[in-house]
Amino acid sequence: MEPVISRQPDGTVTISITLAAGTGGGSLLKLEEQIQQAVNAVGRTAMREVLPRFDDAVPRFVSEGRTWTTKGKVSKIYETAWGEVMVERHVYQTSAGGATLCPFETKARILGGTATPLLARSLAHKYGNHNARAVVRDLEENHGRKLAPSYVADIARAVADAASEPIVEQRAHAPQSPRKNVHTLVPGLDGTCALFCKEGFKSCMVGTIALYDAEGERLETIYLAEAPEAGKATFLARLDAEWQRLTAYYPKARRAGLSDGARDYEPWLAARTTWQILDFYHASGYLAGAAPGMERGKAQRAAWLEAACHALKHDRGAAQRLATELSTRAEAAPGSGQSVKALQAAATYFTHNVARMNYSVCAAMAMPIGSGVTEAACKTLVKARLCSSGMPWTREGAQSVLTLRALLLSSSRWTSLWKHFDQHGI
Repeated sequence: MEPVISRQPDGTVTISITLAAGTGGGSLLKLEEQIQQAVNAVGRTAMREVLPRFDDAVPRFVSEGRTWTTKGKVSKIYETAWGEVMVERHVYQTSAGGATLCPFETKARILGGTATPLLARSLAHKYGNHNARAVVRDLEENHGRKLAPSYVADIARAVADAASEPIVEQRAHAPQSPRKNVHTLVPGLDGTCALFCKEGFKSCMVGTIALYDAEGERLETIYLAEAPEAGKATFLARLDAEWQRLTAYYPKARRAGLSDGARDYEPWLAARTTWQILDFYHASGYLAGAAPGMERGKAQRAAWLEAACHALKHDRGAAQRLATELSTRAEAAPGSGQSVKALQAAATYFTHNVARMNYSVCAAMAMPIGSGVTEAACKTLVKARLCSSGMPWTREGAQSVLTLRALLLSSSRWTSLWKHFDQHGI
């Protein structure tokens, strides 16, 4: 089923295929596979027709104060979603020789030197979710395309590098929620480990900014992640830039920092938010650990824990009362057994964080009290992709994957990124 091209005087091009009688030999699967091959052939034929339209073919042009003159048309193979296509396009060079330019590739939004935009988007999307060999198997099995794993990884990394440019992050990442619907902005940050070549397990940073409506329903979430770095300066700068853009876009929204009590992150959140909230489930976990030191019997412990958690969540002033109760009991507890240590840890935790445990006020204002968004991001963004068995990473490779996954998980980022690339180039 080879495509047939018909050209009309007005420039219209028709590409058609003909299904012969008995195609597929009575097997629908074979018929579908043959149709897929034919569609790929049509796609390649169409791309040979349309790609030359992006070649301006001017004899010379001036760029950055230098005059570039055409060396004539030079053939090159480009990878498309339907297969390889050979294209003749003009290449330019200055009178001094040296490097050449190919404006065709800029105008056509070719990425990584050879990939057309649709193919690059597809490969980056797949690579963000699966390793390169799995992507290759998927392409061959389901799309009739054969590519090398190294090529898949290279194009995906080129997309990630382009998406990470500060100017792209600034212009391409607009939130999708209407201003009138967003009542609360909640940043969160945490770390989780992955295996790195010659370094062992190192901590990757994860950041989230969740947008909530007046009823406390989450509208969308912006995700960021960074491969291990000393001091976390790059990650914090990127997260702060996202935060500044969102607060400028939603100036009337409340700003509430939500964390699990890790002191490393408290100053960063406190400097950017009006409300600081401690994750309720971490607090209740400390109460569960303290229960054996508060009551002896199993039933009494369960009753105390249930009452304490209910009061903490619903009663004003409960956090301070519990902090005092835990501290008093910890000071009077004899010995240094496990239950005593857990009781002391809970007393210290509550004393330090009591100001961030106004859960009844948060409920009245429809603000979240759980950091599950950030906790889950550590698993879905990092662990699910970087922590497969026997998968050590370089920092550069991990960052490419984290960039792609953050874009894919963020509600509207992937679509807005490719709109930006299409309009402004890559």
